[in-house]
Amino acid sequence: MKHIIILGGGFAGINLLNGLKKELRSSLGKEVKITLIDKNSFHFRKVLLFKSVVEDADLKVPLKRYCTDGMECIKGEVIACNHSEKEIEVKLEDERIRTVQYDYLVFALGSVIQEIPSTLGGTTLSSVQTAATVRQKLLSLIQLAKMEENKEVRRELLRAAIVGGGITGIETSAEICVWFKEEVQKADLNPAEVEVILFDSKEHLLRGVPVKVSERLTDELKKIGIKCICKTKVMKFENGQLLCTNGTTYAAGECVWTLGVKVNPIIQSFQLPLSNENQILVTNTYSIEGHSHIYAIGDCARIVDKKTNQVDGMTCKEAIPQATRLSKILKNEIHGICNSVTHKAYPIKLYCISLGPHNGFVWIQKWGLDFILSGKMGARIRERTWDQASLLV
Repeated sequence: MKHIIILGGGFAGINLLNGLKKELRSSLGKEVKITLIDKNSFHFRKVLLFKSVVEDADLKVPLKRYCTDGMECIKGEVIACNHSEKEIEVKLEDERIRTVQYDYLVFALGSVIQEIPSTLGGTTLSSVQTAATVRQKLLSLIQLAKMEENKEVRRELLRAAIVGGGITGIETSAEICVWFKEEVQKADLNPAEVEVILFDSKEHLLRGVPVKVSERLTDELKKIGIKCICKTKVMKFENGQLLCTNGTTYAAGECVWTLGVKVNPIIQSFQLPLSNENQILVTNTYSIEGHSHIYAIGDCARIVDKKTNQVDGMTCKEAIPQATRLSKILKNEIHGICNSVTHKAYPIKLYCISLGPHNGFVWIQKWGLDFILSGKMGARIRERTWDQASLLV
């Protein structure tokens, strides 16, 4: 019986599991078994982490939900790979080390959130716990504002700064702004005194989009009550002041850092060819040069369209079609079928962004034309993309 091991239960891992379930349905449990290994017993919906700032959102989906006959999940962390013997060592939750042999091994270990040292002040939005910390801090600022008679000081207390203008930063700023105003109003304060400032070091929001699209998004954020400050790099948050590299300072009650993700650092310990960003270098069939039975997809892999030289981004938007193709490639490999499936870049340029609980922003570029959907329709599309990525629809 052939054994496929998938390392990682993130978006790439669960979508590969789902793809293999479809491609190998008649072989599972008979000719093929699949094992998914993750340090958690659940798939964590990381793209929705910002929701935890304003509510106790349940972002965990049990991994067993994605399994069927011939599939199993092991809660543990891979600590070593013996490529020549085709086996890995897994540290289980009870600290025991288990050796597992494979015929095909897939790295889908994803990325981790870039944390800011505590000495720089503020809070990195990196976990449900840090999200709850931000919420409690904002609620405490409301209480301080209730006791403050000086209008300018009160406005400073009710000003929140979000540093990092990627999708997470935009979505976090919008969610906080809508919620913060509601909480301020409940406290019999004026919600108009709430201000959320979104800082980004780039020329404009959203890398790779036309300036007019970025300006439209900035306008939508302004309607909510968010002020965007681009071309500005924040160095630290200290004593209620944001200190920027250009010498400017801004007063705020709280600072939330959302500076994106980096490749899971454990990737560096497996003696595999890596890019300058520590992503695993793969071929156009997601295999690793010199290791024909080892593959990598998702954020931990550097995946390039050989025809266009376009490099896939580190988002679930790219990971899902990678997983779909790899499931077909593995089926062909197992059944001895000549493979014609290769990687292709995402066919359109696309951003789906939440702008609070009731609004969204969707940009699509196809045939050289820009299409934008916003408002409630944008929100519905964004919610569906979240559910599709986690296979909940």
